[in-house]
Amino acid sequence: MDKYMSINYDTLLENTKLGYDLYLKTYVKGIPRYVLFYRGDESFGNDRREELIKQNIKKLFISTNDVQKYFNYQEKNLQSIIGDKNKSSEEKSQTVYHVAKYLAMDLANDPRSGTHLRRVTKWVDNTINYIFDDENAFSSLVKVTSHDYYTYTHCVNLSVLGLLFGKYLFLNPYELKCFGTGLLLHDIGKVEIPLTIINKPGKLTKEEFEIVKGHPVAGQNLLEDKNIEEGALRIVIEHHENFDGTGYPNRIGGMDIHLFGRIARIIDVYDAVTTRRSYAGAKRPFAALMEMKEHMITCFDLELLKEFISFLGPHDPRRKRRKEESIYDVGIDKVIS
Repeated sequence: MDKYMSINYDTLLENTKLGYDLYLKTYVKGIPRYVLFYRGDESFGNDRREELIKQNIKKLFISTNDVQKYFNYQEKNLQSIIGDKNKSSEEKSQTVYHVAKYLAMDLANDPRSGTHLRRVTKWVDNTINYIFDDENAFSSLVKVTSHDYYTYTHCVNLSVLGLLFGKYLFLNPYELKCFGTGLLLHDIGKVEIPLTIINKPGKLTKEEFEIVKGHPVAGQNLLEDKNIEEGALRIVIEHHENFDGTGYPNRIGGMDIHLFGRIARIIDVYDAVTTRRSYAGAKRPFAALMEMKEHMITCFDLELLKEFISFLGPHDPRRKRRKEESIYDVGIDKVIS
């Protein structure tokens, strides 16, 4: 039996061939039926959109067999979608995020693919342009980041938050490209770690943790000779290095850690703590920052952590903050000093 997934037709571009069929959902004696509205080999013109508006239809449906085609279309047309003045920031951000999510999944399945790596850099370029061109990109992108921790969603979350934070820190476009690429690839080495360990719901044994600690080097090895910029590679190898020199794999510290590695360490922990994991629930932003301050403060570059807290500002990326939970009421220095 065929299954269907709803999509918002506002994410579709006029006068393009989608490559997949669109359906309308109707009911016959209370039973849902899906009626063909558009054939994928036709041009999706303004007349089709006007027909939907006239009938006040908000959702279209695609076969679940065509989901990959749908996201391939989104990725192929991402530049045009984010440049469309008629689309809202929310619609653009949804597209940016979901394109990256499916790209990260493809990358996990074939991490050595040069094609996938070129797709990564193209996505980063488009997202940088979006962040600079749309003043609402911050709030709308942060809203769509996932609450559930999977390696691929975690990588996308880091790249989205990192590009926004990098803009806040006045990184130039080239630096942002390296930074965003490195964040999206930072955990690529985990494809070499058994899933039984990656998805283990309880605490890892010492032996299991030693295996996990091998993922930065594994990631670096996977990306060798792939024409990845040095700044991006430094994130892959250094995102678990601590400022006090107690991290891994090379136990370097302080300014010996690349700027991108020091920033990545902060965002990596923040995203992990504020998303639901197999062994722990999600913490609120304030609680996450307090945990970082109370139990991990020596892991981070203090000045960068202060900047990260200022960057978060009044925005709450995960859920509404309680009134009594405001890092801005107690002051930045009190939170992290």
